[in-house]
Amino acid sequence: MSFFSSIILFFAFSAFALPLYAADSAVTVSAQGVVSVKPDMAELRIQLIDKARTAEQSVAISAKKYKTVQQALRTINVSANDARTKSFSVRQEWEWNNSTQKRVFKGYVATHVLHVIVENLDDVGRVIDASVRAGANEIPVIRFTSSKYEEKRREALVEAVENAKKDAQTMAMASGLSLGKLLDMQHEFSPVYPLHGMAQGRAEKALSSTVPTEIFPSEQDINVSVHCRWSLVGK
Repeated sequence: MSFFSSIILFFAFSAFALPLYAADSAVTVSAQGVVSVKPDMAELRIQLIDKARTAEQSVAISAKKYKTVQQALRTINVSANDARTKSFSVRQEWEWNNSTQKRVFKGYVATHVLHVIVENLDDVGRVIDASVRAGANEIPVIRFTSSKYEEKRREALVEAVENAKKDAQTMAMASGLSLGKLLDMQHEFSPVYPLHGMAQGRAEKALSSTVPTEIFPSEQDINVSVHCRWSLVGK
């Protein structure tokens, strides 16, 4: 083998060897940060469902009920901006007849869904009661939120990074090395406020219509995960 061929082989070997060494000189750690937050706001889904023989009749009934519900919400200081339409639909309703083995037309169903924001949790029960008295058919969902949500999410993120660094330092010391510079960092986050059905949301409706509905939301956890990679330095 010639002298120049040996040099080429040497550099070729070095080019492949260096990345392998660099990969062995790093530590990757995943960690979590968890912060609890107490909800101070709520979002409700209020459904107005009306059936009639014709589409026109079902829409007219729904429009009247919508106006009544909105008026009821104004009386408890829920603004029109906080009680908006989420969806509206009109569909045919059919029923299967086992005797004739045929579908039977039953009429039309108009469904108007309102998205209502309640900025004070103490008013949630009043919103439910007022809506039901005004003709609302279903309130299937309550979503609890917090005005401090972003602030608490960032606190959880800081905690996750600190936990990752502590774990990386521990692993480096155990292997006789020390932590170098941060090479890469990523995070994962999922919304923490699930949608609650009325029963799951702990809404308590007394049998007597004179007893108001009470809502007792519990604290919820904000969970953030991070994935960090540091270089390792020999001592």
